[in-house]
Amino acid sequence: MRLPTLLLPLLLGAALAAPAPTPVQPGQTWTLSATTFDGEVLSTALRLTAAPPAPTAPGTYRADRGSLLVDVQADTLIALDLKDAREGGLGLACALRLSTLGQAIAGRTGATGVLASGPLTDLPAALERALAVLDVTRTPQEQADAARELRLGQCTLTLAPTP
Repeated sequence: MRLPTLLLPLLLGAALAAPAPTPVQPGQTWTLSATTFDGEVLSTALRLTAAPPAPTAPGTYRADRGSLLVDVQADTLIALDLKDAREGGLGLACALRLSTLGQAIAGRTGATGVLASGPLTDLPAALERALAVLDVTRTPQEQADAARELRLGQCTLTLAPTP
């Protein structure tokens, strides 16, 4: 009779340790709307492939123009549009809190984040600054102020309706 009592904590622990579902799913299309620090307004669509993330990169969703990088543990999502940057143009990296994305989908609005933009050579350092903004800010206004101070832009990621 003690066996079920001993198994309960193990089963409960396994259930609690299971990864939380993410609002990002293969085959979706996400719209990235952005305003750079210099005021340039951009909009692009990231169409995710139908294939799920590879086991070696569980949070990497491939897209036609880049990828979506999901880190559930860190509560972050990075939407990358690198297509133009590979051809010498501007690369976009929208960093946002994953928890705000779920709320935005439920409310049919976009989730706001911090935009890192620039040529491929400059993008990693700018993205590092964008992630630092997410780490130290708690409100959308704090986020916008910190982004502006670090010469970063703002972005919104919205799930496109399925046809």
